[in-house]
Amino acid sequence: MRADTKYKGSIKLAAIGDALGWMTEFEKNKMSLKKKFGTDYINSFHDWEKNVGGRFYGYVDKLNSGSYSDDTQLLLSVARSIKRDGFVDQEYFAKKELPEWLLYSRGAGRTIKNAARKIERKSANWNNNFFKFKVGKATVDYRESGANGAAMRVLPIALANFGEQDKIQEEIFGNSIITHGHPRAILGAMLYGYSIDTILRFSPENFNYTNFLTELGKDIHQKFNTDFLEKSRFKNWESEWNRNSKEPFRNLFKSIVNETQDYLRVVYKLINNNATDFEVLTKLGCYKNETKGSGTSTVIAGIYLTCKYFNEPLKGIEQAVNSIGTDTDSIAAFTGGLIGGLHGQSIIPTKWKSVQDIDYLDAISIRLLEISESRADFKNPGTVKKDKYKSISEIESDRLQNDEKVYLETLGLGTVKEIERQKTLTKGKYSLILDVQFEIGQFCRFSKLLSIEKEGKTDLFTESIENDVNLLNEINLDYDSKERIEKFMESLNDKERKEFKEIIMLIEKKAKR
Repeated sequence: MRADTKYKGSIKLAAIGDALGWMTEFEKNKMSLKKKFGTDYINSFHDWEKNVGGRFYGYVDKLNSGSYSDDTQLLLSVARSIKRDGFVDQEYFAKKELPEWLLYSRGAGRTIKNAARKIERKSANWNNNFFKFKVGKATVDYRESGANGAAMRVLPIALANFGEQDKIQEEIFGNSIITHGHPRAILGAMLYGYSIDTILRFSPENFNYTNFLTELGKDIHQKFNTDFLEKSRFKNWESEWNRNSKEPFRNLFKSIVNETQDYLRVVYKLINNNATDFEVLTKLGCYKNETKGSGTSTVIAGIYLTCKYFNEPLKGIEQAVNSIGTDTDSIAAFTGGLIGGLHGQSIIPTKWKSVQDIDYLDAISIRLLEISESRADFKNPGTVKKDKYKSISEIESDRLQNDEKVYLETLGLGTVKEIERQKTLTKGKYSLILDVQFEIGQFCRFSKLLSIEKEGKTDLFTESIENDVNLLNEINLDYDSKERIEKFMESLNDKERKEFKEIIMLIEKKAKR
């Protein structure tokens, strides 16, 4: 099988798994799934909606069919951070990609968002981003961050460095510690990278889950050793980690390696015993609130589903998507990345080819392959003339228009495709929502909380309401008063106003008959 089909399959099926699994991530049971999507088993894309930003300042994110979440967004950010020699520009990722990602992030968890905010401190560097954040009354330390926010983005590192396992491990470790400090997060990312590098060597015809799992578990402490911590770029990080910890990092890391080996043995045993997916994922802790997003558990869940369904690869992804109560998008993304690395892109059905940014995913895949084969030719795309275009990172007022050119430093030039305004429950505030298609091939949605009236001037949100009222007043109907219409229109969001106008037009047509 050609390498390019494996690379494209791995990247695209990771994004597809993410997009499918994101739809089910916060559903409670099959009944809620059916109520929302009209089916209790998700195996295709749907348009859907998600409340974002909290009750008082939030808005409704209207997701197009095939939209992916932060898992794929950050995967692409890492891919753009890989240099032609396969090494990751960790400082660029930390100081450029990660903070700008906050502007268009979708579906992100607390840890990764807090890490992205904290890395903007002048005192913080990629290998010195120790921080704490509040969750209710509890304080969470960076050293306790063991979720899969690192593992979900490191696929490009493994692909760009195929066959160089020591380099893969070190570069993944370096990228992981930018945001996560607990060994479960770091080892989960390293295990995923090793699994990708290993499965690329198999063809579907010679794949055997026994051999694959044996390879992952064999000499596991040697595979995942941390000798590179003696290097200067990691020494200060380890010293700082140990300074406020009861147990030295390397000791804790070794215990998590042991735990991971036990999990791999459990997977092997339960596959042989024909255990159900529910039983296996339960054993891995994927249904417990405390461990459902664990870096090691979710990666091993992806390994398990790949092994069990290697002869029915699409079902492996679907089972991850429909394991309601687990971290479905990340597990499905891990499963998709592994299955794509084994089977290639030829197994992707037509219904899944509408995943967001599929052409850009292809381009990224080819770039990673070229890096791995030492033939990457990086052409400077040229710098954006910042005085000519508005920066999408500095939205302070509602003055953008459809088809207007904007730029973001990490993504380059883009075009505003759609503008939406939604009132919040907080009086005098609204969310400005901008859809931007960037020339590199990535679509992003930005939002900004603005005041309806700013410095005594009427903002565009109010202007849009007035325009709607004027349009309705042109229709020959007997309204009580303009004031009543204005009050009613202000209570509607953009979609509701559009629907209201359509209803009025229908009434007008009937009145003229």
